[in-house]
Amino acid sequence: MPWWSWILIWVALTAVALLFYALIGYRIFRQFMAVLREVQAAGSRLSFPPAAVPAAPEDAGTRGPAIFEDPEAARRRYEDGKAARKDARRERRVERRRLRGQPRAWRDIPGL
Repeated sequence: MPWWSWILIWVALTAVALLFYALIGYRIFRQFMAVLREVQAAGSRLSFPPAAVPAAPEDAGTRGPAIFEDPEAARRRYEDGKAARKDARRERRVERRRLRGQPRAWRDIPGL
């Protein structure tokens, strides 16, 4: 066999191997893109709606910097807000327990 036949054989083998790798790479790329489409579809099916942003109090935008506010008024507003948040938590807890059929706690009964 002449020496140039070995070169032709190796060139043909290399070309076939490169063609094989290109076909395998193309197939893997297409499968990867199909997986991405499925992930996107699953994400859109499982996505949660954005949470509602609680409304700011009416006086929140009209107040100036707290450093210029009367300390007693700031303390009173803080205590009022704290009590309102505590009552709201208690109401949510009572309602949640009522929906689940659980007994009401003594601490949830106002006036005791």
